[in-house]
Amino acid sequence: MISVNSKKILELLCILICACPLVAQEAYFTSEPAISPDGEIVCYVYSNDLWLVPFAGGIPRRITNTTSYEWNPQFSPDGKMLAFSSDRSGQNLIYIMPATGGEAKAVNYESFRISEWFSDSQNLLCTKYSPRWGLSFYKVPINGSRPVLLAEIGSSFATLSPDNKQIVFQKGGYSRREAYRGSGNGELWLIDLPTKKYTKLTNTELSELYPSFSQTGALYYCASDGKCFQINKVNKLSFRKPEKITNLKPFSARRISLSRNNDRLVFEYFNTIYKYDPTLKTGEKVSPLFIDLCEDEWQENIVRSYENTTIDDYTISTDELLVGFTHNYDSFFAPVKGGEAKQISFDHGSIFGLQFLDKRQMVISKLDNGIVKLFTATADSVITLSPVDWFGADSLCVTELYKDKNGRWYFKYDDYYRHQKIAIADSGFVNIRPVNTPWAVTTNFAFTEDGRYAVYGTLREDNYVKELYLYDVQADSSKRLLADNGWWQNLFWTSDNKSILLTRNSDIYRLDLVPRDEFELDTDPWDEILHPEKSKADSTNEEMQNEKKGIQEIESTWKEKKEEKPKPLEIVWEGLEKRFYPVITAKDNYNFVLDIISDSTFYYIENNGQQEKNSILKKANIYGKNQKEVFNFGRNAGYYNKVNNTVYYLINQELKSYNLDTSARKDIKIKYDYKYDKVLLNLRVFEEVWCAFGNNFYDPAMHNVPWKELFQLYRPYVEKAKDIYDVAFIIEEMIGDVNASHTGFYPREEYKPFTNPVAWLGADFDYKNILAEGIRLERIYPTSRLGSFYHLQDGCILTHIDEVKITAHTSLDSLLAGKIGKKIKLTILQEGNITEAVITGLSYSQMSELKYDYQIAKNKKLVDELSHGKLGYIHIPAMGENDWQKFYRDFVVDNFDKDALVIDVRGNYGGHIHDKLITLLQKKKYAYTTSRRYSRVLCYEPHNIWDKPSIVLVNEDSFSDGEIFPTVYQELKLGKVVGTPSSGAVIGTWHYYLQDGSSMRMPGTGWYKLDGTNMEGTGVQPDIVVENLPEDIIAERDPQLIRAVKELMKELK
Repeated sequence: MISVNSKKILELLCILICACPLVAQEAYFTSEPAISPDGEIVCYVYSNDLWLVPFAGGIPRRITNTTSYEWNPQFSPDGKMLAFSSDRSGQNLIYIMPATGGEAKAVNYESFRISEWFSDSQNLLCTKYSPRWGLSFYKVPINGSRPVLLAEIGSSFATLSPDNKQIVFQKGGYSRREAYRGSGNGELWLIDLPTKKYTKLTNTELSELYPSFSQTGALYYCASDGKCFQINKVNKLSFRKPEKITNLKPFSARRISLSRNNDRLVFEYFNTIYKYDPTLKTGEKVSPLFIDLCEDEWQENIVRSYENTTIDDYTISTDELLVGFTHNYDSFFAPVKGGEAKQISFDHGSIFGLQFLDKRQMVISKLDNGIVKLFTATADSVITLSPVDWFGADSLCVTELYKDKNGRWYFKYDDYYRHQKIAIADSGFVNIRPVNTPWAVTTNFAFTEDGRYAVYGTLREDNYVKELYLYDVQADSSKRLLADNGWWQNLFWTSDNKSILLTRNSDIYRLDLVPRDEFELDTDPWDEILHPEKSKADSTNEEMQNEKKGIQEIESTWKEKKEEKPKPLEIVWEGLEKRFYPVITAKDNYNFVLDIISDSTFYYIENNGQQEKNSILKKANIYGKNQKEVFNFGRNAGYYNKVNNTVYYLINQELKSYNLDTSARKDIKIKYDYKYDKVLLNLRVFEEVWCAFGNNFYDPAMHNVPWKELFQLYRPYVEKAKDIYDVAFIIEEMIGDVNASHTGFYPREEYKPFTNPVAWLGADFDYKNILAEGIRLERIYPTSRLGSFYHLQDGCILTHIDEVKITAHTSLDSLLAGKIGKKIKLTILQEGNITEAVITGLSYSQMSELKYDYQIAKNKKLVDELSHGKLGYIHIPAMGENDWQKFYRDFVVDNFDKDALVIDVRGNYGGHIHDKLITLLQKKKYAYTTSRRYSRVLCYEPHNIWDKPSIVLVNEDSFSDGEIFPTVYQELKLGKVVGTPSSGAVIGTWHYYLQDGSSMRMPGTGWYKLDGTNMEGTGVQPDIVVENLPEDIIAERDPQLIRAVKELMKELK
C-alpha cells in the first residue's frame, strides 16, 4: 500500500516526467540512498543536495538547494518526515523537513549523526563522538529536548530491531578494502538495550558491514566475498547459512536502506544506486535505479587568468633569446627580452622538466595517459609536440631532465622495480641509453668536460650510506669513489678534472682525486710590500686571466670546441677517502655550487632558506679562500640558472637576471593569458596518481592486483566526474583494490565550508540522567582547570554557561560553539555551594590529552597496586622523536629501579623509534665504573639499559611502527606479548604532492620478518590473547593489563 506522502511525491514526479525531453541524462556519483517506508520513493545525495526519485526510476526532484553539504537522509517510519545532516550552520547538525520537501529545521544544535529512526517517528538513533568513549549511541528526541545516552560504545552504521530493544552495529572494517583480513576487519555486534549486554554476532576473516533490520526480524548486511561486498540476509540473527542476495561485479554494495513494508532495498554501487525488489515474480530482482536528471547541468569549468607574469619552472636557450617555462599545468615559449608568451601544451600535463635542445627547440616532460613522457617542441608560428623515441617511451615515467653546458644530457626515470634510474644522451639528445648503477641515484649526474666520465651519488638501501661513484661512459661501468653518511647534492668537476665539488648536507666539500698542492694558490705577502707595482699587476692579470678563461669556457659549446685527444683521468686511489675536505661551511645557510669559473675558482649560492633572509651569489677558490660577494639576489629567490655569463633566477615566481660582466640586473617581463579546464585537470590528477602510486608502491606486484587493468577500469568514470571530489572518490576506490594500509588521497580544496567548532570544558557531561535544570558533570579530569584550580569533583552540576541558564532543552554545543581559546564563564553547583569558574575553551586535542593523562595515571596506579610497587608501567602513544624522549624520561626517572616493566603500545599509531626501544631492551652490561667524587656505587656500562623482565601490551588499534616494535620484541625473544592481534598495517610511508595541490600518502617501504613474512596484512599475534570486551571498557576494567601484571609477577618468583 502506498502512503499518502508517497502518492504526493509520485504525482509531482509524474508531472516532471511529462515535461522532460526524451533524451535521458543519467545521474552519476549519486550516493547515500534512503527508501521510504512503503518502498516507493528513494531519497539520495547528488551534488551535495538531496533528491527524490521513484523506486521504479525516472526523473528526480531536488528538495534542497544550498551551498552547503547535505547528506545521510532517513525517512521517518510513518513516512511523513525526512531527517538529514547538513553543515550549513558551521556544525554538522541534524535537520528535519516534510518527506515531500519543504523548510528544514534543526532538531537541536548539537553535533550528532543519524543512524536510524525509532519506530515512534519521534526519536532518532544517533551517534556522537567523545574523547572518552569514541562513538556512542544516543536517543535524540526531535522536539529538541536533551538526548539520552543509550550505550557508550557504538558505531555510525547501526540498525534497531523491530521492537527497538536491540541495536546491531558494525565494529571496525574498511569499506574500500574488500580483501582485508585482520583484526581491523568489520564484525557485527548486538547491544541488548535493557541489559546493556554486548554480543559479537560474526567472527569471520573478512568483513561484514552496513546492517539493516527488516520488520520481519531478518537482518540484511554487506559481506565481503574477498573481491566485492555482497548483500546477505539472515533470519533470527543466525549466521550459519546466510542467504546471498547479490552477486555483484566488479564493484561492491554499500550503505543499505530497507523499506519497512516490503523489504525493498536500495544501496550504493560504486557511483550509482542499485535496488533490490523481492516482490518481483519475474525478471531481475537486483537492478540499477535509473535516474534521468532532465535538467541542464552546465557549469563553468574553465578557470581564466589574465596578464600573468609568474612562472613555476623555466629554461633559457643558449643564445639567451628564448625562455621556456611552465605555469600551473602547461608549457610556454617567450622572448627573454619580454613580451607575449606562446603556449606549447594545452592538456594540463606539464609537470616538471624542460631543457632547450638547441636555440629554438625544447625537450619537455609531460604526463600522457598515465605516463610521464618526453616531447620536443619548436618555437615557430605553429608549435607542435613530437614524442621522443627512447627505450622506455611508452612504459617508463621520467622524473628529472637535465642538460649540462657542454650539451650532454641525462634524465632520471622509474620502472616497476627501482626508482631513480639514469639514462644519458649525446649532444642533440641522440643515442639515449640506460646507465647501469648499483643503487638509486640521488644526486645530479655530472659529466667531465670531455664526456668520458661522470660522477653521481647513490643511497644504499641496505645501510642508508651515501656513496659517490665514478662512471666510465664508454665501458658503461661504475666504481665507487667514496662512502659517507651525509646528504650529497650539486656535483661539479673542477676544470682540471682533479677534484669534485659537492654539497654535503649544507656545506660545500671538495674531493681531490689526486693530491693537490695546498699552497698552489697562495701568494707571498712580502711581494706586495717589496714589489708593489709587480704584485698589483700580477694580481690583476691573474684575476683577469681566470675570469677570461672562465667566460671562454662557458660561452663555447661542445660543437665549437676543437677536437683534442682526451687525457686519461688520473685518480690516486690510496688515501682517497682522506682527501675529502670542507670548503664552505654553512653558517645557518645552505650552500651549493652554481658553476666552475676556472681550475681554481667557482661560483656558489649562499641560500638562507628563510623568506626574511637574502640569498647571495658568491665566489671563492677551491680551498674556500678569497670568498667574495658578487650579487645579492634578495629575499624569496630560487631556481638559479647560469647561461653563458648571465645568472637567471626567480623571485616570487617572477623571472630576473643578473649579468656577471656588466653587473646589470633585469626584470624579464613576460605576460600571457592562461586558462585551464578543471575537468581535464582532474583527469590528469587521476593519471598522475595512478602513475605515482604504481611506481612508488613498495610491492612491484601491487599485491597481485593488475594495476594497468585498474587504470582502464576506472579512467572512464573520471570523465564523468563533476569535480575533484568525485575524482577523489574514484581514486580511493581504485587504491582500495590494492588492499594496503597507509593510503589516502587529499583533494585540492575547492569548497571550504564555514566551520564553528565547539569548545570543550575538561569534563564529561552526563547524558544518562537528565535533569530539569542544569547538567551533571559525570567526570572532571584532574589536570583540567576545573579539577586542579577549582578543585571540583565528579557529579557536580553545571547550571549556566556564560550566564545562560541550562535546561533540559538547552543545546550545549550552541553555547560552546566558536569558543575554543576564549574565556568561558561557568556556574557550577557542588554540595550546595556555587562556584563561578572561568576557564579557557579547550580544543578537541587538548580535551583528548586530559583524557589520556587520566587513563595513563589510572593504569600506573593499577600496576603499582597489583604488583605492590615492583612493576613499572610506560605507555607509548606513538613512535615519534618526542614519544621517545618522553619514554626515556619515564624510563630513567620513574621506572629504572623497578623489578620488571610493562610496555604498553595499545592504540599506538606509529612512527619510527622501534630500533631505539629494541636497542635499550637488548643491550648487555660489559663493565662497570666507580668514582671517588660520588658514592663509589658500581655504575654499569652501558648505563640506563634494561636487562630485567618486561612484557608488551598490544591490541587491534596498534598500527605501523606500533606493530613493528612488538613483532621484533617477539622475534628476539625479549619477553611475552599480551593482548589482541594488531591490524597488520605496516608500511613505511611519506606524503606525495601532486601538480594541482592535491596530495596523497605514498606507502613506499615494505617490512618483513627474517623468515620472509610480510608484516603488512599479518599483524602481531600475541603470545597470550586477552580481549577487553565492551563491558570491560565501559566499566573501566582492563583484563589485558591485569594479565600482563600476573605474567610478570610469575617471572619474579
